[in-house]
Amino acid sequence: MMKLNQKIVLFFLFHLNMLVLNGQTSISLLASKKYTPKTTTYFTRIGESPVAIKVMQYGDSKKLVYINLHADEFTSLQAAQRLLQQEGGLLIKIENSTKRNIRFRLGGRYYTFDPNRMFSAEGAAQTLKQLGRSSDIAIGEVVKFGKRILQLIPENPVCIIALHNNTEGKFGVNSYLPGAERETDARKVYADTLQDPDDIFLTTDSILYHRLAAEKYNTIWQDNINVKRDGSLSVYCGERNITYLNCETQHGKTEQYLNMLISATEHIGRLNEAGTSYNYSVQLDEPTGISMETAIFFGDKKIGQVRSVNITDSTTLSGILEINTDFPLHSNMDLFLLNSSAGNTRIDLRIDPTRSRELLNPSTSVISITARLTAE
Repeated sequence: MMKLNQKIVLFFLFHLNMLVLNGQTSISLLASKKYTPKTTTYFTRIGESPVAIKVMQYGDSKKLVYINLHADEFTSLQAAQRLLQQEGGLLIKIENSTKRNIRFRLGGRYYTFDPNRMFSAEGAAQTLKQLGRSSDIAIGEVVKFGKRILQLIPENPVCIIALHNNTEGKFGVNSYLPGAERETDARKVYADTLQDPDDIFLTTDSILYHRLAAEKYNTIWQDNINVKRDGSLSVYCGERNITYLNCETQHGKTEQYLNMLISATEHIGRLNEAGTSYNYSVQLDEPTGISMETAIFFGDKKIGQVRSVNITDSTTLSGILEINTDFPLHSNMDLFLLNSSAGNTRIDLRIDPTRSRELLNPSTSVISITARLTAE
């Protein structure tokens, strides 16, 4: 009996060790399911062809929205569902008989499109033409279906997580390196020599990029200004300052995918730790600079920092500020970007007591920052 018990213990330790070696470092995911999804199926039409969309709510939280656009990329779906069963969230999934592209009938003719190219008319036209034929009415049908998917996303999610898989060597971090096809789509790229180049994150958010790159994941920070307008969900989100993350591995690497998702969601959960987020813009009338390290001060007290920086055009920067929750912004406050001759940059907040004081809505307000050059 003693030998039998020892064998059972050794068997358990061996398989537990194999789980850790294969990338599953969260023992909690071995526990029983915490959330069972409440599933709603929406039926719609593209042209004359029916298409189903499944919305699966795990628990009550809608802060994280997972989207599975390609029905043949089920490795990502399986990993996400395992995490959702433990952590909760919302999953939106297109039902398309395990096929990547969607084929529909319209006016007696068949059309085909990539469902990750349907979030603009330009992208819809491109994908229809690349995969067969196009027409104005077909473009309209594809765009309408894209809008239907967007309508199912709750307002102001913390992050939209796109679930994707790829094939070895065909797409990965190398696709964004200097000289590669997608070089101009990326503002920054971190490629780790010890990681499989096909296992990647792509994000619209600068802080999320830096945090995931620091964890030694292959990570791409999308250039939201210069990225090719191909109708993809990442471009749509980048244009609207929506935090978006594409998690991607080769088909079949479920444990690696799960491990990446766990790490990503931990960092996403800390995105708003510093406080309340506000959109901002700053006109570059003078030679000034701004970066993620730029801090915001009221007198000597640090009250926030810059979260993201986008180049809107040659004279304008925009992005997101994080302000401490105990220091909400009001209409009688002004912000000044100060850049010394020594290159030290900070943002100062000043209050004008002669103006009316109304609380600013973080969801709708765009904070105008005045740029000034100051002497050291």
